[in-house]
Amino acid sequence: MIKVLKISAEGLPLYDGKCEINFINTQRTTSGDTEGMFKLSSSKANRLYTNNIESFFGINASGKTTILRLISFVFSVLNNEQINNIKYCGILGEGNEQNEIVFDIVFANCDTVNLLHTVIKYADEHYIITEEYIKSRKLLASDNKTSIFDFSSATTIMKRKDDEQYLVDDMSIIVGYKKAEKTTIVFTDMIEITNINRLKLLKEYPLSVLSYFDPKIEYINTKENNGKTVIYLKFRGEKERILYDLAELNTYLSSGTIKGINVFGRAISLFETGGYLIIDDLENHFNHEIVSTLIRFFTDKRVNPHGATLIFSTHYFELLEHIKRNDCIYIVENKDKITITPLNERIQRNDENKVQSFKSGLIGNTAPSYEAYIQLKKSIINKVEAIVPSPVRP
Repeated sequence: MIKVLKISAEGLPLYDGKCEINFINTQRTTSGDTEGMFKLSSSKANRLYTNNIESFFGINASGKTTILRLISFVFSVLNNEQINNIKYCGILGEGNEQNEIVFDIVFANCDTVNLLHTVIKYADEHYIITEEYIKSRKLLASDNKTSIFDFSSATTIMKRKDDEQYLVDDMSIIVGYKKAEKTTIVFTDMIEITNINRLKLLKEYPLSVLSYFDPKIEYINTKENNGKTVIYLKFRGEKERILYDLAELNTYLSSGTIKGINVFGRAISLFETGGYLIIDDLENHFNHEIVSTLIRFFTDKRVNPHGATLIFSTHYFELLEHIKRNDCIYIVENKDKITITPLNERIQRNDENKVQSFKSGLIGNTAPSYEAYIQLKKSIINKVEAIVPSPVRP
């Protein structure tokens, strides 16, 4: 299965310069802090791991959702989707024919490390790939966090010009690579259901998940009847309810229960194979303990033996206390353009108090400014005083 090691994108209109997202350990790794990581090589000498958690923290409108959409877009390209059919292709811009977007995606597959270089332009009212190649080399026991991205001596194993006879102009040559290597990438994108609480159709609703969120639920089963899905819901001590629309479950289940079943149900399927789960505003509809449970599951080798990765955004820096390493936390800021900065560039040690650093302002622009707070307070006072006369003083 494909393991993404790094995403690099240049030319995206919303971002300040090159946007880089690193999935490997860029900080020093010791034998005591590899529990929440996946080892790339069986070699004892190799100390390269991918993080099982990738988190993006920032204030409202900082660009966190846009970052997640970028990641989902890249995964969709790797999943053989045509660029113009990907739901987040809008991140490429508004159809500027002068703009050129360059993606460099580094991924591991079995004992090789590979570079997919893709150049995208807008022409004739749609996006096309104008240049593309894949370079590949052996994953070496001596590879480290720098050399793993060195492809100067790698072999070019595919070029777009060699494959034009069967590829449409907006589909990556990765389709040919995956077919030849008999590999794939698995990911679940839950970005669009951030504010929509509706249970998604699953093959199975594990009782352990149902009981964790609502102990009164005895089962939720679904069956196909004349091409339509029928839902059977039963609470302990009550009669079975038969529903004909998943939306009807909102009448009987809380928002937190619905989101919990959606998220944990998909997480369990990824634990069985490995892959990626993308969630925007992880804390929505969840209490603190549920969020920490999910993070603990992804960082527990017994629960997550294949290195499935949880990718999420959050407003609440308190959640980051559950993440041991700083190299899988990104600070997202938006000052005309979006920038992302790995937390380990601002806090060097993993054992430093992340929450206190955020509260004290050492991290940077991670909370609404004091000036904005004062302006908001004054505008509210002015509006209230304009409506309600001030009390008469004796």
